[in-house]
Amino acid sequence: MYCPFCANEDTKVLESRMLDDSMRRRRECLKCENRFTTYEKALFNLTVIKKDGRSQEFDLNKITKSIEKACSKVDETFLQDLSKKIEQKILSKKINPLKTTEIGKIVLQELKKVDKIACLRYTSVYKHIEDPKILEKELGLIIQ
Repeated sequence: MYCPFCANEDTKVLESRMLDDSMRRRRECLKCENRFTTYEKALFNLTVIKKDGRSQEFDLNKITKSIEKACSKVDETFLQDLSKKIEQKILSKKINPLKTTEIGKIVLQELKKVDKIACLRYTSVYKHIEDPKILEKELGLIIQ
């Protein structure tokens, strides 16, 4: 880590603290003795393979928006927490590229735990269900 004041490469970490999704470190330059704070966050390049074969970069905002639509009126912190939980499950798969069907299954599993109606809404859109009989079968799977 370079000192932002004198560009010296030698710094020491005085304190480390975990934040939501990053690491906060308080540092001191060994040359000029100035102190500064850094924030570290792991970056990843996850590629998603769409149903039509196209690939694109993973975007957590798309999952968050789809959950928001399925849940209708929910607290913003609940939405963010659920999205982060889903992101962690996706990353724990350690598969790159990942198909959208796999992402959809993870979202359904997590929604089923917290809101069965939202899970049904998400299922109807995710699986393109237009027949009420098929929707009834899905409802049976969700209730179990």
